[in-house]
Amino acid sequence: MAAVKKWQADEFLRQQLDQQRIKSELSYLKAQINPHFFFNTLNNIYSLTNIDVERAQTALHKLSRLMRYVLYETEKGQTLLSREIDFIKDYIELMKLRISEKVKINLDIQEQMEEEKCIAPMILLPFIENCFKHGISSQQQSVITVKLSEKDQVLHLYTCNNIISSYSNSPESQAKGIGLTNTKRRLSLLYAQRFQLEIDDQNPENEYRVNLKIHLA
Repeated sequence: MAAVKKWQADEFLRQQLDQQRIKSELSYLKAQINPHFFFNTLNNIYSLTNIDVERAQTALHKLSRLMRYVLYETEKGQTLLSREIDFIKDYIELMKLRISEKVKINLDIQEQMEEEKCIAPMILLPFIENCFKHGISSQQQSVITVKLSEKDQVLHLYTCNNIISSYSNSPESQAKGIGLTNTKRRLSLLYAQRFQLEIDDQNPENEYRVNLKIHLA
């Protein structure tokens, strides 16, 4: 009996340490994702100030809405799916302010979900951000597709963008983005066996395709 009690105590301590480790790692990963997102967005607005001040002001207003979401919602472990969707819509509207007419956006977001669910905040954004970071060009036509739906408690995100070669010598365009890497790690920690992620970047159409399913139950 003493051996069983010691084993139970050791197992409880191990679980507590694992939970603390996961919590610390998630906080670290989230801290990386947020500056990564805002760094890119502020660069976009900075470029816009040289073209259209009024549009830049509108962009700053939208960014402030996004910042409020990040400041208050990401402090929680979970947020309402509807708020995450509104956040994504605001982000896409912000991106529309700086892209040219050569970029076509196909947006299909299910308006009415089956029922209100919770999700980890900003878990979807890096996949959408990646479309705008690597899938647009001022010289050639490009298409960005974002589809988001929920059925039988499974959230399905599909994104697709053309793979545009970068000719910039800036460090941020040369460096490998941390957003997707950290998001994959967050998915592994938060949803374990409850998600499926497929990324196809080797196809004749030269497109980057993401299929993500998260079981929210």
